[in-house]
Amino acid sequence: MLMRIVLPALALAAATPAFAQTASIAVPYGDLDLTRDAGRKALDARIARAARRLCGTVGARDLGRIAAHKACVAEARASAAPQVELALNAANARRVAVLSAKLAVFAGF
Repeated sequence: MLMRIVLPALALAAATPAFAQTASIAVPYGDLDLTRDAGRKALDARIARAARRLCGTVGARDLGRIAAHKACVAEARASAAPQVELALNAANARRVAVLSAKLAVFAGF
């Protein structure tokens, strides 16, 4: 089963083939300022929590299951990487647009 983390605004980017069985968790980020380090760290923490939730818990005594759990978490986190990159690029583009508009106003004086 594929494990995916889906950022709500970019849900279509996480589409998988119909034949693949997929579990997913939406990770909200609209309240975060992704242009700041604190916002990016908060998003990463949310994604890490979602990945652990997707993959379930594992007992500390079964090394094989621990390795499978770690691989599952890594796969789930990796599934979010392209969406995170798009979200960061969009946030940076919005910030540049706002700053450009402010510069244009100041240039008029």
